Parts: sequence; structure tokens; C-alpha cells
Amino acid sequence: MPEEKSKHPVQVEGYRSLNDLAAAVGKLRYDSLAEFMQKTADDIERQAEADEGRGRTQLAERLRQAADEMYQARDALNLAWKICKPHMEDKK
Repeated sequence: MPEEKSKHPVQVEGYRSLNDLAAAVGKLRYDSLAEFMQKTADDIERQAEADEGRGRTQLAERLRQAADEMYQARDALNLAWKICKPHMEDKK
């Protein structure tokens, strides 16, 4: 019987651990990392909307809070990128 994939897995396929994934993401250039944070926050916001629609208001509120903090992290990374950009070659 094939193994069923979880809707909410505990690790990302292709990475042995969350530490390995964090290290790989942390090595991204700041503008790319900001984009990653944006996309992740957008997905968390989408989940919040779905949970709100299911009547899970407390969960939706916590997810929105997490997404908002990710957007703040995105903004800080974009500012860091503006500092670094003049000193880096365009390798994106």
C-alpha cells in the first residue's frame, strides 16, 4: 500500500531535517529570502482565510498574526538588501 502524504508534513521532501532546510533558506540572497517570506506569508494568510470560513476564529487570528510578522520580516530583509545590493553582483 503506498504511503499517503500528509496535508501538513513535518519536514520538506529533499531535506533530511528542518535544520538543513533552514540553512539552505538562510543562504539565499536577501532579496530572494524576502520573496520567499512574502510567498510563505501569503500562503499562511490563505490558510487563515480558510480556517476563518470553517469557524476556527482563534486559529485564523493566530495565523494572521504569524503572516503579519512574516511580512515585517520581509520588509526588514528588503531593507537589508538595499544596503547590500550596491556591493553585490547580480547573480539571481
